[in-house]
Amino acid sequence: MRTVLANQLSNVRVVSTDGREVGTLQNITVDTATGELQSIVIDSDVQEIFGVERDPDGDVRLPASLIESMRDHLTIQPPAQQGVAGSGTVDS
Repeated sequence: MRTVLANQLSNVRVVSTDGREVGTLQNITVDTATGELQSIVIDSDVQEIFGVERDPDGDVRLPASLIESMRDHLTIQPPAQQGVAGSGTVDS
């Protein structure tokens, strides 16, 4: 697995595996006991991402398990493609 510094993640574009841009990465949550990445917080203009609605600040919190890859942008995979219940769509 590639190592990425947290400060390199701020404001990175987030796209779904079908190529749709869903927003920008605003923050991450980490389990302080294990160091495991738990979730990503995305600033988005769409009302919901994979069935998860925006909070009042316009952010969507998704499980880190949806991360497919990280290059010049963060690619996330719909839960349905992982075998997890979910809509598998990005709705605007």
